[in-house]
Amino acid sequence: MEKLIATFQRFAEMEAHGRSPLYEYWCQRIIHHEPLLNLITHIPQTQPKPNLFFASVQYLALQKETPLKQVFEHPHEANLEQSFPLLIAFCTEFQHELIQLFQTKLVQTNEVQRASYLYPLFSEIASETKKPLTLIEIGTSAGLLLNVDHYHYQIKQQELISFGDETSPLTLMAENFGDPVTILEKPIILNRIGIDLNIIDVNNEEQYEWLQSLIWPELTERKMNLDHARHIHAKCEKQLLTGDFTALLPKLFANEAYKETQIIIFHTHVANQFPAQLKTAWYLSYL
Repeated sequence: MEKLIATFQRFAEMEAHGRSPLYEYWCQRIIHHEPLLNLITHIPQTQPKPNLFFASVQYLALQKETPLKQVFEHPHEANLEQSFPLLIAFCTEFQHELIQLFQTKLVQTNEVQRASYLYPLFSEIASETKKPLTLIEIGTSAGLLLNVDHYHYQIKQQELISFGDETSPLTLMAENFGDPVTILEKPIILNRIGIDLNIIDVNNEEQYEWLQSLIWPELTERKMNLDHARHIHAKCEKQLLTGDFTALLPKLFANEAYKETQIIIFHTHVANQFPAQLKTAWYLSYL
């Protein structure tokens, strides 16, 4: 139990602080509440417990007509002190349904904002190689980052610059603290391939709502971005493969259709979960 308490304390201080007052406050109360801690122990060891717990509560609360639903719908107006008893009551009433979610759901986000740094990188590679691109994303989730050329971007650096698809319904805002972005030609992307052990279908309402519930309630812009990206996603042809990337990549490399393109293998987070042995073996196999 001490390890679980430390996990929620660290989540409050290092992750929720400054981004989600609601989750930060709840974490600070959960660590002193034994019944909630006992409930959370039903979450598998393979999953980050604070993320899965809060996502499960948000997902279920938005389906139930309880006072907690109002907290999630209007997080900026929530009274934090009054919200915690609502959380306790909700978890007590819907304990069995929450445990079912703990056992069947995964913490698997798809942060479309990351496209704001991927697009300039892909543009630069396409410019240098003079080739169309084949994108292969490991840990693709729903595959939203494979649509980078279908988003519009506004980047603050020495001056505000805009690039990407100006007609896109989604504009991503970011700030560049490194070298100024200069090469912004639209890359030609012929093939888009995503690999994941569990592909998320954003056209499936249940899966889409779970993806939304993984976003912290105060991050309303991120929720709106996901909604816009969802509609763009359906119009962008791609191949999403379920399986282990170490088995799938050799087959993709052998595909003659990709020989005249520049293959880019990328990830934005998933490799952080790989053991060091896997990283080393994978790197050496492609030297």
